[in-house]
Amino acid sequence: MRDLLLSPWVNVVGAVVGGLALGYGLGTLPGGITAWGALWTVLGFVLLWWTLMDRRKARRGTPESEADGSHTIE
Repeated sequence: MRDLLLSPWVNVVGAVVGGLALGYGLGTLPGGITAWGALWTVLGFVLLWWTLMDRRKARRGTPESEADGSHTIE
């Protein structure tokens, strides 16, 4: 299961789903701000943010990189 979560495809799927959710949420907001529109917007934003941050951890040479098996210490 851990290998599946480390796959770069997880980031691709997360970015696509996050983009669709964000687009749908932002598209519904001009018709009136609803809870569903706000929820989809926030969900899309969170997914896109997560994929960006997760991608930085997967790249070697960045301060947040965990590609060598280490963990970020803050």
